[in-house]
Amino acid sequence: MPVTFFLKEKNCNMADYLFGWTKDVSADGTCIHAKLSHIPLVDSQLTLLVASEIQNRFTASDISVQIKGQVVWNDNENQNFGVRFI
Repeated sequence: MPVTFFLKEKNCNMADYLFGWTKDVSADGTCIHAKLSHIPLVDSQLTLLVASEIQNRFTASDISVQIKGQVVWNDNENQNFGVRFI
């Protein structure tokens, strides 16, 4: 499933959004595959935005779920990172 996210310290402008795909999801967190330039550092806090489809921009009504999380690991070689839901 496609997912959009932004880091807590960003202003949430469209230029600050990063994009990826969920690889797996559990009750505690998720693994996300993203471009190498979109892999956040461990301990970064972020907000995941899940919408019904990929879009160029979001309005409040487009976003079906917003989830706060913290990056607990990253794997730059395989372009994945793990997020713990908070």
